[in-house]
Amino acid sequence: MAHSRQLEQPNVRLHMAKTRRRQALMPLHSAASHKLALIVGYRAMALINQDLTRMFTPCEEEAERRLTQFRRKQQ
Repeated sequence: MAHSRQLEQPNVRLHMAKTRRRQALMPLHSAASHKLALIVGYRAMALINQDLTRMFTPCEEEAERRLTQFRRKQQ
């Protein structure tokens, strides 16, 4: 009768950098931290929008003034 052969377990070593090991042990972001990140992002977008508005409002006012003058001349 044929004797059974046991399979040898392969000897595998995996090298991970210390930083990768620390990252793997870090907890996943919670829903609260995700919301906080969104709030920070929206605040940053609001500041950008304020800057854009501050820069373009004078241009829009000038364009409106010139358009009004043009329309008055056409009448």
